Amino acid sequence: MVPLLEFRNVAVDAAGSEPIEGVSFAIAAGENAVFFGVEGSGLKTVAPLVLGLEEPSGGDVLHRGGTIRGLDYLERLRYKNAIGYLHGDYGLISSLTVEQNISLRLEYYSEYLPEEITAITERLMAELRIIDKRTARPVQLTRSEIFRTAYARAVVHDPELLIIEFAFVDQSPLNIRSFMDVLKARGADPAKSVIFMTYEPQKFVDFADTFIMLYNGRIVFSGSRQDFFDSDNPYLVQYRSTSLRGPMAIS
Repeated sequence: MVPLLEFRNVAVDAAGSEPIEGVSFAIAAGENAVFFGVEGSGLKTVAPLVLGLEEPSGGDVLHRGGTIRGLDYLERLRYKNAIGYLHGDYGLISSLTVEQNISLRLEYYSEYLPEEITAITERLMAELRIIDKRTARPVQLTRSEIFRTAYARAVVHDPELLIIEFAFVDQSPLNIRSFMDVLKARGADPAKSVIFMTYEPQKFVDFADTFIMLYNGRIVFSGSRQDFFDSDNPYLVQYRSTSLRGPMAIS
């Protein structure tokens, strides 16, 4: 079966980017993957490559078996509509309300009627328990409410692949726990895939299928949920134990 997303020996050495070299993996439709590693390991380069915002200096990125290099305007639009992206900084537009931030993509990049856009947006706000904040602007929101709004914006067009970068920063454990059911429901959908970029992979063990660890721009571990717990891979052992002793040099 053709993977939903595939990296083939991908390298990036551009200035201003975390370098990676020889990165290869494949994510199937319905598979959920966690990418993790120490700071500067290359994690922050993966999402821009998937989104087509970064050009690899070597190798190739493929979506459903086809390269994303050289897509024309309409092809790139279709590809972008297949992906949802929750940026690590959330990136809400400060001058727009919660409702406007969520609906903006549908207004510009869909053929939905205004009443349909309103219905979709209201459903998401209700599901994420932010409907009472519909007229609030980002500056008036808590970190948890900002995250929920950004999540709604990332999934409003129902993408087949969702990328979540460094979720739950500056949120309490109770706020995190209350949102986990939402992520579990999406992770259980056989037609949807989620990729998490994180420094805390243990938070996603309940609904992730694959764990991929990067260090110095290379994959040093790749395995299943059970492998994540049981493997004696020295990089993984050091990471799991938060030890300063091991193959990774921590400054």
